[in-house]
Amino acid sequence: MRVDMKLNARLLLGISLAVILVVLYFISTSTDENNINSPDKPTTPFISQSELIETLPDFYVMDKEISDGDKNKEILANNLVSKIRHSFGKKDMLDFEAELIAILKNPAISRQDKINLLWTMVHQLGVETEQGLYVLEYMATLAPVELSEELTVLFTNVSARAKLGLLYVMESILRLDNTAAKVSAEHLAQAKQQMLDTISAQLVNVDNNVELGFSILETVVGYLPFDQAKLLIDDHFMTVSGEQGETSRATKAGIYNRLALANPVSRNEFLPQYIESLSADPKKTIEKEALRQDLFNIIKIDRFIAKAPQEFKNTVKDFLVAELPKIEVESTEFNYDAVMLYADLSIAMAKLQGNDLHSSESLYKKQINNTTNLLEQAILLSRSPYELNTLLPDEYTRLQISERLRAEAKRLGDSSVYSSLLRDVAKQL
Repeated sequence: MRVDMKLNARLLLGISLAVILVVLYFISTSTDENNINSPDKPTTPFISQSELIETLPDFYVMDKEISDGDKNKEILANNLVSKIRHSFGKKDMLDFEAELIAILKNPAISRQDKINLLWTMVHQLGVETEQGLYVLEYMATLAPVELSEELTVLFTNVSARAKLGLLYVMESILRLDNTAAKVSAEHLAQAKQQMLDTISAQLVNVDNNVELGFSILETVVGYLPFDQAKLLIDDHFMTVSGEQGETSRATKAGIYNRLALANPVSRNEFLPQYIESLSADPKKTIEKEALRQDLFNIIKIDRFIAKAPQEFKNTVKDFLVAELPKIEVESTEFNYDAVMLYADLSIAMAKLQGNDLHSSESLYKKQINNTTNLLEQAILLSRSPYELNTLLPDEYTRLQISERLRAEAKRLGDSSVYSSLLRDVAKQL
């Protein structure tokens, strides 16, 4: 099932998922897409937090208590628990999920009643079970700040696997926009601080569970003061390295990237220092690649770039521009990494340099038209984030480029590893 896949894969995919969460933190949205399925299983329905925000007028009404004792709610919870127990992992699960989603999207049922329903189900199923953890996924879409105290108490007393599921729910509360939530600012701040303190304190109790330790760091570093977050990371890495050998450089890089990009203070103070330290050390290839890929993911988010200050853009541009690769069309082996890097860097440069006078699309188009290297031109067209008909609306221009690409492919011959790329782009035009 989806929840089991997500928990088991968290360490392997944690670095890229962390970037997504950082982007969410950057742009102050509540989007939460987590419909992860095995390719050999049918797609199962899910609902994101952003969908609920759009559907439910009371989503941000968070100043009411969660009430118990309603007989009808208990009956509904009992029925849903019975259904998930009998259908979990089977085809009938689709029907259960569809029913649960319909309840969550129903504006006639208050948000507090929905939280109470899911919380009751978790208690009946048990937070240590796959079914209970699965229901927590849905609870996270409601950002249940009303249960922040209960969640923190529960977090300290469950297994590492259950902690991973609870972290998912707790971070949905940490990501709440203070200005949107209709709840006392003081109460929300206290709830977030209580969760941060509780989660951080568990780092000393992770024992040999490296996955949980890194997941805790991923969760908290974006919300702690910079100095405190860095000290927490450094201390944990020192402990882990001492007990289990050298911590993976890629894993360390992912955590430090999140620290460097998590908030305005760290982006302004730590990111330039971090980039300088990486650039000065030729051995830091893994760390530079990790930061580069995380920056690519962030820069592709237009809403983030629109809010990013010029100082940040300049810092990032200086770091990225030094890495522009040279791709030799006469090569005997297709350099996939170089092709992807060239395309991603070109997109990033256009995004970073775009402004009111020159949009990123016009800058990207300018690079396509100005390059004299036909292979680079083909790469830019094949990896374009913009529709080709929009990017190059003039049919004559497209025809000219297409003919040049076909001629180059013919010159190179079938023995060239790049001929097919040139021909494919020519066909698209």
